[in-house]
Amino acid sequence: MVGVEPGEEALWRAAADVVAADGRVRRLEEQEAGPRTWEGYARVLWEAARHRDAEVRERLEPWTADASVGAGARQVLKAWSGVLERSESVLTGWRAAAPAAREVTSVSGACDAVAADGNMQRTGQELAAAVLQSRWAQPFDVWAAVRRAWSGVRDQGGEAHAARTAAMQAVEVAWGGLRVRDVTALEEPALVAGAGFTSPAQWADAEFRHRWQRYVADCCDRLEEALGAATGDGGAGWQLLLVSGWPLTWQQDAELAHLAQYEQHGPTVPFGARRTGYGIEPDHAVVLAVPRFAARHAADHTRDDRQRITLGPDLLAGGAGPDERDVLALLRGAYPYLPADAEGDGPGARPTAMVTTARAVRRAAQLGRRGAYSGPDSTEVYNDLVVGTYSWVPDDDPPGPAAAEMENLPVHWLNDWTLCLDVECGMRDETVLHRLYGTVTSYEPGTGRVGFSPTGGHPAITVPVHRIVALTGDRHRRTDGQVPAHEPYDG
Repeated sequence: MVGVEPGEEALWRAAADVVAADGRVRRLEEQEAGPRTWEGYARVLWEAARHRDAEVRERLEPWTADASVGAGARQVLKAWSGVLERSESVLTGWRAAAPAAREVTSVSGACDAVAADGNMQRTGQELAAAVLQSRWAQPFDVWAAVRRAWSGVRDQGGEAHAARTAAMQAVEVAWGGLRVRDVTALEEPALVAGAGFTSPAQWADAEFRHRWQRYVADCCDRLEEALGAATGDGGAGWQLLLVSGWPLTWQQDAELAHLAQYEQHGPTVPFGARRTGYGIEPDHAVVLAVPRFAARHAADHTRDDRQRITLGPDLLAGGAGPDERDVLALLRGAYPYLPADAEGDGPGARPTAMVTTARAVRRAAQLGRRGAYSGPDSTEVYNDLVVGTYSWVPDDDPPGPAAAEMENLPVHWLNDWTLCLDVECGMRDETVLHRLYGTVTSYEPGTGRVGFSPTGGHPAITVPVHRIVALTGDRHRRTDGQVPAHEPYDG
């Protein structure tokens, strides 16, 4: 194995970041001009170089004055700055070409208003039943297709006729060549006269086509009427907004994707996981500062999913920005432990009385069990820990036996199981205990820091031992799909 010096490794990793970011920006720069949608912007933003900027600079800057690798570090840093500038230019151009937020919210509000009574969805489902291939087949959601096509044109400033044409074409693609399989699913009385057809099947196909075309026209009429009645209510000014389910890149996020244009405050925090066709992927939450009308629309649009949007406080006109305490309070509604919590404790921080008391209770609950193990590195400790029979409780005065025990545990094996980390969350003057679910990725005996990857496959966060009450498992819930991201601590 060839050894690599730390400075050389830093340059190599940073150069890889430059190449990857340059490739993404280059592909965007070479794209042909076309509609700039907010769904597309949300995807571009999520991959933007800005998210790697702090990490790349932190990796390179310590080496810029080094005698052996300093010139290379400065060169890579310059290349990174150029890629970052081009990436931001792409984002700026996309925002300028995308639809105005008030147009998007008005169009989305019109769609929500028509959908509210449920008649369009029910009629569409009844139509779909006539051409359903089998009882197990997934019916075509014709209302969703009309809504998406009509919105796509209206969002871009298109006229009513163009929106109607787009909706017709969207349904034609799905239903244009289908044959009716269940004539009884068609409503009575018939709208197409039976004369002139060579068979009942031919008549049924014509009846179905006439009905879905009329359905699309009715949908578009209702949507135009609702759009004309839209008031754009929500008020002037700005306010904070907690958005979960970030990034807004899924199809169901289309009418929230315009929120991606607004400034993010505070870090991106874990919010569990979202299901994909092949498993799960990390889900996140962020705090944005948005116009009040956009905040109101987002809340109204997601009223059936109250975890998606949380309205925060209003922002003062002409102010310097939101109060950090307001931002952190919103973020803790998504994930209770934030990096800022321990950062405010200061060097050499000790566990609070809340933590030491909770630790004492946990130790008392398992008196005698620790003595049954054959040694600090016993496999029995590991086996009982991952199923929740045993809890690892840190020392109140480190280093001590608990530190030695964790040091001897096979941490690389702990990464195979979803565990429970009971942690003190919040700033020191108002802390609470929470249980976090995820995997332990590392343990540093010297600094007393635990690397912990929140459930859903999120990047590891660092939790200092003085904030930890205990680490244990859950014999009944042991995988990502079974556990929440966090829950209140129950002792």
